[in-house]
Amino acid sequence: MSIGVKKIKIPLRKNELTKENIEPYLYSIMQEFKTRQEKIRKDYNTYKGEHSVLNKTRAYDSDSAINNKVVVPHLQALVDFKCGYTLGNPKEYALISGENPEEMNQLKSILTDADIRTIDNDVTEWVYATGIGYYFIQPRTITPDNPTPFEIFCQPATTCCKVYSSYIGEEPLFDLIVTDIKEQTPQNSSNEYKILSMYLPDVYYEYKYTGEDKPVKIVKTQLRPIYKMLPLVEKYYNTNRIGIVAIGRTLQDAIDNIVSNQVDNIDDVVNQIVVFINVMLGEDNDKKKDNYAAMKKNGVIELLPSNPQLPADVKTLSVKLDHKETIEVVNYLVTTLYDCCGVPLPSKAVGSGNNGASEVGAGWSNAYTIILKDINNLIKADRDLLRHILFICHKSQGTNLDNINSNNILIKYNINRSNNLLVKSQSYSNFVTNNVPPAIALSLCELTSDPDTLGKQIADYQAEIAQENENNTNVDIQ
Repeated sequence: MSIGVKKIKIPLRKNELTKENIEPYLYSIMQEFKTRQEKIRKDYNTYKGEHSVLNKTRAYDSDSAINNKVVVPHLQALVDFKCGYTLGNPKEYALISGENPEEMNQLKSILTDADIRTIDNDVTEWVYATGIGYYFIQPRTITPDNPTPFEIFCQPATTCCKVYSSYIGEEPLFDLIVTDIKEQTPQNSSNEYKILSMYLPDVYYEYKYTGEDKPVKIVKTQLRPIYKMLPLVEKYYNTNRIGIVAIGRTLQDAIDNIVSNQVDNIDDVVNQIVVFINVMLGEDNDKKKDNYAAMKKNGVIELLPSNPQLPADVKTLSVKLDHKETIEVVNYLVTTLYDCCGVPLPSKAVGSGNNGASEVGAGWSNAYTIILKDINNLIKADRDLLRHILFICHKSQGTNLDNINSNNILIKYNINRSNNLLVKSQSYSNFVTNNVPPAIALSLCELTSDPDTLGKQIADYQAEIAQENENNTNVDIQ
């Protein structure tokens, strides 16, 4: 069984998209949607702290027995690290050529007003937790209170999907948003159904879906004559759409269970069972408890054998785990979990004395390599979203962005490369002292994720300083 979020596909092409052709597939689409919805919801809830250990029981024990349920939120820490490492420094949009800087500045102002940084973080959280995330974007009228010509937000992945063609290329056909409705009837019973909002390039359909055994009823049809782009932008960090929770679930469950059982064992030892052999504590259970409590309070146990022919004795029953070996198992599981997800262990120390070896040993080099691979997939959705934004801006009367397009804008992720900064800075200084161009030196030293742009800025600044020095020299000579 695949642990990734599967695409929903139907055997239609774009030129075959009509209401009559789509409707026969609605039931199968909804069946697949329900399956992936349950998976995405389970993964996201696990990320939020609903771990399997919360259903833990102890065999052969009553409900009142010691049963600790310890949630160790490694999966949440992994997802949060990935989001922070990727977007802690906001994405940047820069012109590939130097033309139209005023329009580029206006675009950046629009993105800031749309709060794109927060929305990026929300979508990326869904991506890393469940394997998939969605932007929803559509035009809106510009007003003094809302100067941005579009509205954009994070659409929960449990409520929507794209439907693809099953033919070669698997092109996206339409977007589907599912809304659960629960109405209260006059008889105080609930009437539950779903509204299916279907966005095609040219038309919007709205259906009332009451169940697989009942007919689907269309309740709204609306043409889309201008904004023909599909409103959902789908984002993922690997092509199989596998999230961190799905990758690490079994390791997380093992860690939770071991830690919970360790705490159980400590409680069992503290609350160990006292066994009296050939000892009469009292005539009934209440009397026995009172006598035992009195002996514990006084710190003295008096043994009165019930059979004088046999010796009286007191023992305790307890089973102790080897906590040192158990901790080694937990550490192995934690290290494996972090390595598989490409996240450095925050508390892991490497005592080699070599900064480069420490960087490798603690997992930072592995994390950087994997995050670059993630970005190659993430940036595909970023460029698709940028096309939506510019399309709306070009059609809007309140903006002036006619001369820039998505193909001449560079989208950059600013990954923090400040670890081991001193050694890298010294290496950079040695390179440029020996006339290595700044962009090449920055790339070799791994000081930045965008050496070309930063290198050009450094070269331009050096040229500006050299020109000022030359001008000052000419003034002194005169």
